[in-house]
Amino acid sequence: MPDDPPRPPEDLARRQATVAATLVDEWVRCGVRHAVICPGSRSTPMALALAARPEIQVAVRLDERSAAFSALGVGLAGVGPAVLLTTSGTAATEVHAAVVEAHQAGVPLLVVSADRPAELQRVGAPQTVEQAGLYGASVRFAVTLDATDPGLFASWRSFASRLVLEARCHPSGPGPVHLNLAFREPLVGEPGCLPPGRPGGGPWHRALASRSAQAVDGQAVLAALGLEDGWVPGVVVAGEGSGPPTEVVALAEALGWPLLADARSGCRRPGRVVVGAADGIL
Repeated sequence: MPDDPPRPPEDLARRQATVAATLVDEWVRCGVRHAVICPGSRSTPMALALAARPEIQVAVRLDERSAAFSALGVGLAGVGPAVLLTTSGTAATEVHAAVVEAHQAGVPLLVVSADRPAELQRVGAPQTVEQAGLYGASVRFAVTLDATDPGLFASWRSFASRLVLEARCHPSGPGPVHLNLAFREPLVGEPGCLPPGRPGGGPWHRALASRSAQAVDGQAVLAALGLEDGWVPGVVVAGEGSGPPTEVVALAEALGWPLLADARSGCRRPGRVVVGAADGIL
């Protein structure tokens, strides 16, 4: 017989603390190691859960815009996605610019916004705006959930793991994701027993491993492009994430095409085909 699903604590504050601790525990299992917290009341359960884990390096920023770009920088440094935590209301709107930047640049970012529960929506409650779908098409994945819903208790690890996978491995490329969590008062409690995770401390979900880059065979490239019988003019444009710089340069040399190398591509290095200031020349 299958094991019975884990049961949430009866006490509301304890249940919310347990949900927050479960999300953070799963993110740790997924390799998340950085969080940027914007102080606020409604986000207290998540802030306490993040601060309780020594594996996560926590930074506190009073200004949400500064916090958002700090978290974006973590992703740009290749150690993301970072968790960006805001409280409810206009605080969540302040990070929109950084979310768009992460979307356009393909930077993983895990935005977590606290929200008022359903009974405080559309009744004039303070610090309450429509946060579901707040960032529109600028996020790879978005979900609004009630942290007090006992029916979701057995699914929190799956949600947490999926958020990280969507941020890192979405078919459209890495980018921001948004988890909007409704909390009810009282907001401070001690977590109970967490739903069990995967054996061995692994994440709930895993992505299929991609093939590693292989050395460029110039003749094979020419053959694949149908150019083995003669040279044709062309150009290689390299931006951030275009691949290992040595391989990109080797490809351009094999084709005999100029390589227009963006500053963040890593391809601006001495070479007969490398053009490192194409924008200025044009």
